[in-house]
Amino acid sequence: MKKKYLSIFAFVPIASMMLFTNSTLALDNTTQPTSGASTTSTAVSATSTSTTSTTGTSATSTTGTSATSTTGASTTSTTGASTTSTTGASATSTSDSSATTGTSGTSTTSADTSTLNLSLDDALKMVETGNSTIKLDDSEIQILDRQNQEALARHSANAPVVDEDSKKDLDLNYKRSQWNLDNEKHQRDTDLKDAKVRVTNEYEDILNYQQEAQNYQTQLTNLATQIDKMNLQIKLGLQIPSAVDSLNAAKSGLEAKQKGVLNSSDSEMLSLKQDLGIDLGRNVVLTSSLIPYTKFDDSDLDNKIAQAIQNNYDLKKYQEDIDISQIEYSIDKVFEDTMSADQVELSIEDKKATLANISNNQLVQLRTDYNSLKSLENTIAAAQLTVEADKINIDVMQKNIDAGKSTILDMITLQNALLNDQFTLQQDINQYMTDAANFQNSLDD
Repeated sequence: MKKKYLSIFAFVPIASMMLFTNSTLALDNTTQPTSGASTTSTAVSATSTSTTSTTGTSATSTTGTSATSTTGASTTSTTGASTTSTTGASATSTSDSSATTGTSGTSTTSADTSTLNLSLDDALKMVETGNSTIKLDDSEIQILDRQNQEALARHSANAPVVDEDSKKDLDLNYKRSQWNLDNEKHQRDTDLKDAKVRVTNEYEDILNYQQEAQNYQTQLTNLATQIDKMNLQIKLGLQIPSAVDSLNAAKSGLEAKQKGVLNSSDSEMLSLKQDLGIDLGRNVVLTSSLIPYTKFDDSDLDNKIAQAIQNNYDLKKYQEDIDISQIEYSIDKVFEDTMSADQVELSIEDKKATLANISNNQLVQLRTDYNSLKSLENTIAAAQLTVEADKINIDVMQKNIDAGKSTILDMITLQNALLNDQFTLQQDINQYMTDAANFQNSLDD
């Protein structure tokens, strides 16, 4: 997602630039990412607070992308009543919007055109109630829970065994249904953590795009002043008409870059709204600031990785799957269901092979992810030095302009370099904070 821009500007007569005033002052207030000295871990919390919802009488279907690796009973996705978009305690709306629900199996909800002031904390709270993947997980959990209760009831009935099915009701199905339910609950927890990290990244990227667009607007404002001065010189006969062409070309280039940044911001905003279940046409104003750069706390990392491997949920998941499959295999053998028994036996061997490799694969993945984090730290350090060098170059250029040795276009070129490098630095920081949060989730899983 890194954006690099190159600007080439023509030289204009130095004499016309004597009217240039310090155009860099307007950039002084630009927020600069700084490196944090602390080594505190920044991981997105998986807790959330429920928000108020208004439900209708009709059922609406939701879709998600949850990928649950389970075997056993199949499920069909259903959902409960539809909900209107909600916000946390600090999210405020400039106008009220109401939902009108029908009574004949259909519902009509008016589009919410109010402005939502959204903090990052509020966005994270909205994930649990608005994200389509989490809604789908909740629906699947309800179905699997019902299936588990039914299977448990058949097991508890202790009915006489008359065939293979009744034997599985007594000894197998309730264990498989409980296994399915436990896995879906764990998948929901994983999906919630992932969604919160993704929302945080989207939120931060939008803030960065908005800051970049504002910086370009500052550049355009400064350039407009210089164009006005040049036009005045042309009117007074001090410059030829073509003298302003280079400035106009620079203006067009800056406007094109600003539009590109705004388009990227709009696209990221659509993704954020979709992840939070916000009406895509609703105006959303982000009220939080960019998260400062803090390095991942890698103290006692070897022990943390060892604990993560030991507590890996997949170890429990696959071992239980093997045990349950062994019961199924035994029942198939007793009732001479040879074809089913052979299939189950093959699946058991596959699961054992997977189980044997889980710990090694996890160790490799965790080490790889950590090394990527360290590489990003080096990238950020280099980007910070580049930004500092840009600032020094601008200070030197300003002195040259004051002395009549350089032009406004020379300054604009350096200012563009600074803005681009600042933008790249912040993107690197956003990526680092996202990767650090994902890495922490991997250690906690």
